[in-house]
Amino acid sequence: MNKPVLILTRPAPNAYAFLDMIAPVLLARFTVLISPLLRISGTGTPVDMQGIDGVIFTSANGPAFAPEGGGRTAFCVGAKTTQAAEANGWRAQMLGQTADELIEAVINKRPKGPLLHISGQHQRGDIARRLSGAGIKTTAVNVYDQTLLPLTPQAKSALTGGKPCIAPLFSPRTATQFARECDDLRHVIVIALSPAVADALGDKHPQQLLIADEPTANSMRLVLETVVDWDRLA
Repeated sequence: MNKPVLILTRPAPNAYAFLDMIAPVLLARFTVLISPLLRISGTGTPVDMQGIDGVIFTSANGPAFAPEGGGRTAFCVGAKTTQAAEANGWRAQMLGQTADELIEAVINKRPKGPLLHISGQHQRGDIARRLSGAGIKTTAVNVYDQTLLPLTPQAKSALTGGKPCIAPLFSPRTATQFARECDDLRHVIVIALSPAVADALGDKHPQQLLIADEPTANSMRLVLETVVDWDRLA
């Protein structure tokens, strides 16, 4: 049987967490290759909380490299980030699924400030500048880096070997790297977390481009389980 290949490009812990969400009956129908396109590592940058009224986390990686919260306020993007912040001792509030939604919610809340965005080296949304421009003093500190990685030889072989491939892509930077690593996407079904992720493919056109209804891992799972025509691919 020529099983379709599911290529997961998230860091390994996130990739395995995504696999755990997929129905076992579907897992049996494809071959899984894990080929992280990003390596997450701490920068060692100290985080000065003196005078800070609350922090912002836009990724679950933020709490992982931040100090313990000690019951202090954290405004978060997405459920996973909120859960990670709570686990690290922050009094976490989820304020939307995207940076834009968080910014709007924080502006509406009008916290005293100042706030601190604890983020990665590569980020989107320019949150600190936009909130400061709205009168809520916000600074940023980069506590982790996201180093680009090449696709594994196994993933490259699958993408060029004629087997049907499905690639869920969870960030614009990952999508750009995936497109850079693949000469031809015409035989690949891409599932994008958001329109911004889809746009990051540039001039590379996959066989099919599916976009999740919401920018969440669960929405990506639903696309994989209910939209992809596995019977046709097998």
